[in-house]
Amino acid sequence: MKLLRRLGAGFLNFVVLSVLFVGSCAGPGLMYVQSPWWFLRSIDHGNPGSFFVAFRSNSDEVPQQVKVMRYKFDSEKEKYSDLQFHLPNGRLQYSFGRGEGSASINATAEVQGGQLVQVFVSGDTPWTSLSEYRVLDNKIYPLRHAHSVAWLLLGMVICPFLVIALKGPIRRGINRFMRIDPE
Repeated sequence: MKLLRRLGAGFLNFVVLSVLFVGSCAGPGLMYVQSPWWFLRSIDHGNPGSFFVAFRSNSDEVPQQVKVMRYKFDSEKEKYSDLQFHLPNGRLQYSFGRGEGSASINATAEVQGGQLVQVFVSGDTPWTSLSEYRVLDNKIYPLRHAHSVAWLLLGMVICPFLVIALKGPIRRGINRFMRIDPE
């Protein structure tokens, strides 16, 4: 019976430490990818970085197909006259191409007739980004933007060492739970 308890404790110890180790690596990576949602800042028109907008073509070819492009802050708005920036309300998806990245677009109607649009782009650059803007009378009014926060990746280096440091207390807790005498 004591051997069976030791095997059970060893297996439980292995499972708990494996889950903690994988979680300590995957957790910071997931936080890195989702960080633009948490660190949105108001737009600086002098240095916008890569701001993305979604649009539909006004032509009759494919009127409902949504596309995403990098938006440049300039006074030359006439070059966008053939694009429709007002999108269908709801959540839309866009792919830049096979292996090129994708975008998730969330368009919400507002009371004054405008629309709030959030474009979350991932995979086309080493980071993810979130662009938020308002569309009013087919004109874009940039609001906020954020990229992935690189310092969160330090967690992928630090967290596994924390799991290693917790190995002893976890083993003792499991042994106590399984009523195994310390050697």
